[in-house]
Amino acid sequence: MGIIQKQATRNTFISYIGLILGYVNIIILFPTYFTEEEFGLIQLMMSIAIVYTQFSALGLVSIIVRFFPFFRSEDKKHQGFISWVTLIAIAGFIIVTLLYIIFQPLIIDAYIEKSRLFVEYYHFVIPLAFFILIYSVFESITRSVHKTVLAAFLRDVGFRLLVTIGIFLFYLKYLTYEQFIVYYFLGFALISFLLLLQIIFIKQFKFFIDFKSIKFSKVREILKYGLFTLLAGSSYFLAQNIDKIMLGSFVGLKVVAVYAVFMYIATVIAFPARSLYRIAVPVITECWKNNDTEQINELYKKISLILMILGSIIYIGILVNMNNLLHFLHPDYRYGFMFFVFLGLSFLIDITGGINSDIISTSKFFRYDTLFNIIYMVFCVVLNLIFIPLYGGVGAAIATALSMTTFNFMKWLFLKIKYNMQPFGLKNLIVILITSVSLVIGWYLPVIGNIYIDILYRSSITAGIYFTLVFVFKLSDDVNERISMYLNKYVLRK
Repeated sequence: MGIIQKQATRNTFISYIGLILGYVNIIILFPTYFTEEEFGLIQLMMSIAIVYTQFSALGLVSIIVRFFPFFRSEDKKHQGFISWVTLIAIAGFIIVTLLYIIFQPLIIDAYIEKSRLFVEYYHFVIPLAFFILIYSVFESITRSVHKTVLAAFLRDVGFRLLVTIGIFLFYLKYLTYEQFIVYYFLGFALISFLLLLQIIFIKQFKFFIDFKSIKFSKVREILKYGLFTLLAGSSYFLAQNIDKIMLGSFVGLKVVAVYAVFMYIATVIAFPARSLYRIAVPVITECWKNNDTEQINELYKKISLILMILGSIIYIGILVNMNNLLHFLHPDYRYGFMFFVFLGLSFLIDITGGINSDIISTSKFFRYDTLFNIIYMVFCVVLNLIFIPLYGGVGAAIATALSMTTFNFMKWLFLKIKYNMQPFGLKNLIVILITSVSLVIGWYLPVIGNIYIDILYRSSITAGIYFTLVFVFKLSDDVNERISMYLNKYVLRK
């Protein structure tokens, strides 16, 4: 566990650096140096490529991590397992690519009116999806031998640095827009190649194909598991990206660009959940092994409350600084702040649901997690079909919030019925009241002329009131302990 914990710490640090780089690229550089349509096209292509990749992978990303230990061998050939899954991923990609080409007339017809630029770059999605797929497979291979740091660095930092460089090359006119698109997907090719070099360097794998070496007794189990992960993963990623995909068709690339900016701002709310989820999953698995549902329920309550407290202060912190935040955005993007109101709320609802997905997916009822993902995807499609024609980008954000609420309600209800587990109580209601009071006070604070001083004093007062009330009402031992530590270290020290 020491190696895993050390890598988890490094990965968390890398993720924070990546978050900052992503903020610089998405919030500042792209809106400054690209037109809304140009940036919107990149976001639309990425959303389509991600869904494309999920279907191409045929569930192999999860299969590699789950089943590699059964095929591990001292000769590093691992009974040809890695070679086979790589070839299967390529075969899946070929099948999806054929479908993408066959249905080209229908897809183009859906976008030609509102997003003509996408029609011009239609086939650029294919190499982009391919390199994302290859990276995903290689990343799973490194995860299977607990070598995750380089993969995390390449994804969160390396690629984003390449994008930053590419943006400046475009600004300096060393790259045309079309050349930048090529540069963009070649960035994925580069990080995939570097990951392949790591796989070769650690000498854990040898490319080896032999029909006789395959354990066919495992094939049925692998195919069964792969079908569930394909359905679950594809449904979830389609649901996560369908808003931008449908906005491109119904409204246009300009709105996709603005929506992407505020979506990225909203993801900050969910950031505290990453490390907690990573820590929680091994504990949950061990508890299921010992049939200790009581400890799982306690963990469920504790994590849900902590994430609700942390997510709420981030959410209202952005709300009370609305005018300050808009000052840093390109003028053409400022009208979209209402997108954030609903998108931020959807992330807050999701993290408040806590570890519900992890509990279900590691239990004997893991198949229901796939069912809930499919229902979630259907809700996203239907609600976007209803709300986007009515309200445009705001409609997509509303659809996202309603879908996420339904998704988490289903999982909450399932755990309540099956295991009598549910994380909510009086403390959650108090958090809502504290959040409301802090938001109102922070919202109506007088404006100070200097934007930086205004951010500092507005954020400090709002956060001060918020955490004081959280501390006084003793809502969370973990949060109170952390507050006490900071008070003793920085405020009460003599």
